[in-house]
Amino acid sequence: MIDYQAARKVAARLAALAEPTRVRVIDRLAHGPLHVGALAELLDVPMVNLSHHLGVMRQAGLLEDEKEGRRVVYRLHPDVARPGDGDALAVLDLDGFKVRVRKGATPPAVTAKPKKK
Repeated sequence: MIDYQAARKVAARLAALAEPTRVRVIDRLAHGPLHVGALAELLDVPMVNLSHHLGVMRQAGLLEDEKEGRRVVYRLHPDVARPGDGDALAVLDLDGFKVRVRKGATPPAVTAKPKKK
């Protein structure tokens, strides 16, 4: 039986996933690391909103970030994420509870959008 403290940790991580934009972030990052700007463009989410979601997920231990020049690159945290098998692209191991990220179509490449006038 899982003890209360371990259950709290799992619940906090599941809560960090329990939002549609965050699920989409996990799906994209399962394909590989991305910088915030590229991720915001792919998901069509304002960067300020995405930064909030990424912070919540980082605090929960689901993501790690690294500064590359002026950009911040996010990836699934290696202590949590494992390569998938079969129909899974990746598997998140939340202290014995597993979340499988299913394989889907290859994500589209990041393309520049025309600036609005």
